Amino acid sequence: MTDLRTAAQQALEALQNCANGEDDVLLTRDALANLRAALAEPVQEPVAWMVYTLDGKSVCVTDNPADFTDEHRVLPLYTAPPQRKPLSDDEIAQAMYRADAIFTGPMQFRFAREIERAHGIK
Repeated sequence: MTDLRTAAQQALEALQNCANGEDDVLLTRDALANLRAALAEPVQEPVAWMVYTLDGKSVCVTDNPADFTDEHRVLPLYTAPPQRKPLSDDEIAQAMYRADAIFTGPMQFRFAREIERAHGIK
C-alpha cells in the first residue's frame, strides 16, 4: 500500500522527468499505478471530536459537529484500522476442514498465506 503523499511525490518526479525530456515509461507507469491505488483508498473521517470549552479550561468529546463552533478549539479523533494477524497453521487447518476444502498438506497453507498476502496481512 502506498500512501497518497508518497504516490504524489513519485508522480511529480515522473512528470518532471517527462518535462525535462527524460521519458522513463516504466517509472511513469509505476507512478501512475501507485497514485491510482493511493487515491482509491478510502479517506478516513473523524469518529468524534475533542472540544475545548471557550475558556480553554476543560474539554468534552462529541460525535456531533453541531456541538461546537468555529470559535472552539477542536481536535478530530480517528479510529485506527484493525490490526490483522496471520492465522496459525492450526486455524488454517480447522478452516479448511470446516469448508470441506480439497487442499491438503502444504497446499492448504500456501493457499491461505496467498489470501493473507492479497489482503495485506503479513
